Amino acid sequence: MKEKGVDELFAAMKQLNAEGRSCFLNIVGPCEEGYEEILHKYEKLGWLKYHGYQEDVIPFIRKSDCFVLPSYHEGMANTNLECASSGRPIITSNIPGCKEAVIEGITGFTCMPKNFDSLYKAMLRMLELNQGDRIKMGKAGRKHMEDFFDRRKVVQETVEVINL
Repeated sequence: MKEKGVDELFAAMKQLNAEGRSCFLNIVGPCEEGYEEILHKYEKLGWLKYHGYQEDVIPFIRKSDCFVLPSYHEGMANTNLECASSGRPIITSNIPGCKEAVIEGITGFTCMPKNFDSLYKAMLRMLELNQGDRIKMGKAGRKHMEDFFDRRKVVQETVEVINL
């Protein structure tokens, strides 16, 4: 879906792979807006695998080194919250609904929406981290989710505000 930033994501992936960086992209979810041909093209080049809609995304999250969502707009991006809760670092847009899931440089990186160069630089930063640092970042992301997005805490804070 164009609004999820896939054009910028594909451009960043093409650049990273053209530079000889080992970078692979798994895409999960329904395909919209005629992207089928592009997905098949990049699958043939060997740096992308399109898995389509999946009932259970946990196996894909477990196999990933990070999660990337360069969205143009979001309410609250559940995918960022799910992946951070699963201990994966996040690269996402610096927009409301996405940026709340990331502590810059600690749990992941943000990029400017609709900006290939900004996304490319964030992805390059992630690639330059060693596996241990990405694991540390993912653990910090999990803690951030527990500290700020635990449903019990959110409900309690909402009730307190309503009762004021």
